[in-house]
Amino acid sequence: MTARGPAMPRPEAAALLGVPATATPAEVQRAYLRAARTTHPDLLPDSDEAGRRSAAEAFDRLTRARDVLLEPAPPAPPTASAWAPGADGVQYRRVEGRGIGDSLVVLVLLAFLLIGLVSLQQGLGFGVEAPPAGPAATTAP
Repeated sequence: MTARGPAMPRPEAAALLGVPATATPAEVQRAYLRAARTTHPDLLPDSDEAGRRSAAEAFDRLTRARDVLLEPAPPAPPTASAWAPGADGVQYRRVEGRGIGDSLVVLVLLAFLLIGLVSLQQGLGFGVEAPPAGPAATTAP
């Protein structure tokens, strides 16, 4: 129960305003303002008390319908298939888009990059050369 009356279902609110149930907030507001121009009690100064009271009730229903349609839809509950038992019996939540595949691709790319850098370093002569072994390798003065 709201302060103004019982809650109104979305399809009934949409029908009252003359918009589809999937209408955007701008469409809902436009339809509400269009309908409010004809039902607002302040716009009927020449009517009697009963006419103003019925106009006020109609305007109140329009306002509730607008409020229902402008409320964000409640979030959907998580599906049972999102949870899967692990080997140890503990429930684990499956997260889409995560796995070892992306990590393996990154590791392979890093390995190729390392191989390329080492090859480039050796090809350009930046590698550390081992000193000659033994006295026979030294040159005489």
